[in-house]
Amino acid sequence: MQFKTFITKAILSILLILPIGCATQRVRPDIDDELLDKPGIDLSRIQTLSFQKVKETICTERLSFTTLKAKADILITTPEINGEFRCKGVVRFQKSGKIRVIGSKLARTAFDMLSDGENYWFYLPKEKVVYTGKCDTSKKRDTSAYIFPDDIAALLEHDKLFEGRISYMETWPSFWLVHLLDRKGDAVAPYSRLSVDRIDNTVTKLTMFNPDSSIRAQASFHDYAEINGQSIPKAIQIHWPDTDTTLTLNLNNIIINEPLKPKIFLFKKPKKAEIVEIN
Repeated sequence: MQFKTFITKAILSILLILPIGCATQRVRPDIDDELLDKPGIDLSRIQTLSFQKVKETICTERLSFTTLKAKADILITTPEINGEFRCKGVVRFQKSGKIRVIGSKLARTAFDMLSDGENYWFYLPKEKVVYTGKCDTSKKRDTSAYIFPDDIAALLEHDKLFEGRISYMETWPSFWLVHLLDRKGDAVAPYSRLSVDRIDNTVTKLTMFNPDSSIRAQASFHDYAEINGQSIPKAIQIHWPDTDTTLTLNLNNIIINEPLKPKIFLFKKPKKAEIVEIN
């Protein structure tokens, strides 16, 4: 046990003394450098930046809007529905941690997912059930609900990922891999991991971990567009391994930094719906 504690402290010490302007470069078989396989890539545009600059770019120059409203083409694949479900919808997002996504098909609400930053709700009118729980990333959750609205909000707030956490960076040929760790006494545990494109500095992938280091959710961001001086991903795909569920949002009619009415993020219990608490 003393030897294990010594090794843990040694690893933590190494992470804490990594120079801010440096990045480790290592080879790992579980991460692919996909950009290099794409045709027409101008490798001369690949940048060399310090970790501090990459961090500033993630926190202040990308996804630094306060609100977002958009329409969306939505695709859900999950064993719960034995295949895929497509519909139209609307997305409303506001820092910190507030999001609402409503999906509609044939002029009827197919689902309504909401997070107010403290609690989340996932309403399925056809099943007459509402799954609800606390927005708490420190616990591994029940998988009765196959989509978690609070994760969607968390995946859009890159700056909050760094708050109170240890971080370091690996440099790969076409992207930076940024690791964020939670300190738990003498131990550290992975909290999230971001892939950042070395050409245009956009976050292309984001992985969040459970307290036991298993993957909580994985997101990919594509088709960035400049909107009012901000780079906004028009295509967002989120996968929850525990429920083998994937949510894809293809956004259009995007508007950012427009005030949203507070009632958008207030939950109103539907009539004749069962409330299922997820702890």
